[in-house]
Amino acid sequence: MIRLILMISLALVGVSGAQAQSKKLMYSCELQDMWLQGQKLSAGIDIQDLDHASLKIQSSTETVTCPLEIESVQDASRGRIAKVIFLMTPESCSPPEKSFNRNLRRRIELHIDAQPGGKGDAQLSWRHRGNRSQCKEVVNNLKSHGIGNKFHPASAGTNKTTAGTR
Repeated sequence: MIRLILMISLALVGVSGAQAQSKKLMYSCELQDMWLQGQKLSAGIDIQDLDHASLKIQSSTETVTCPLEIESVQDASRGRIAKVIFLMTPESCSPPEKSFNRNLRRRIELHIDAQPGGKGDAQLSWRHRGNRSQCKEVVNNLKSHGIGNKFHPASAGTNKTTAGTR
């Protein structure tokens, strides 16, 4: 009987811990874009995990959410993420009647600086006929997912020994 109670309580603790981990954001940033400011809108990207992300565009009265699918993450050397590429179907945004959906790219590129001691700079290419926009970092848990933890070659090779003398 005691074993059964312990097994059930351990299972419940494991499930609640997994739910809390899944709700933790991997990365989040707020867009700093002139077009958004002109439309009196704000926007941000939230990356939940390597499969799920979303673009949220907000006005004073409503929020439009566009689900994104992560196509690729390229983690370059020395802990810098070169590129995260999202696939988006603008028609899948909710509510679907928003007219600006036609202005959104199907492939959104997010460039994140994940260098140790970096300022968290990010740039996002998200609109047709728009340059990259700055994206102000809000949450960065990339290193806990193994992104940006690359081996730094300069810190390793200082203990060289010579192989023999004459």
